[in-house]
Amino acid sequence: MEASLKEQCRKEREKINSKPLGMAFVTFEDEGTAAIILKDFNACKCHGCQCRREPRSSIFSGKLHTQKWTIAYAPDPQNVYW
Repeated sequence: MEASLKEQCRKEREKINSKPLGMAFVTFEDEGTAAIILKDFNACKCHGCQCRREPRSSIFSGKLHTQKWTIAYAPDPQNVYW
């Protein structure tokens, strides 16, 4: 039975790695740092539509497609289906 459960876990792990959700939870040392990041990436509202400032770029920005990111504070952990 244990071997069967381990095999099921292995298969589920493979599924997870092959179908990324395209999201991440990131933690920061303090709320001030989180606010700076949010401000750098957040969309501004212009005449009822959303326009984006370009976030600070790095050598990885192109590969990570940071221009497509949406940054927001995480929901309360009780509201996340783990």
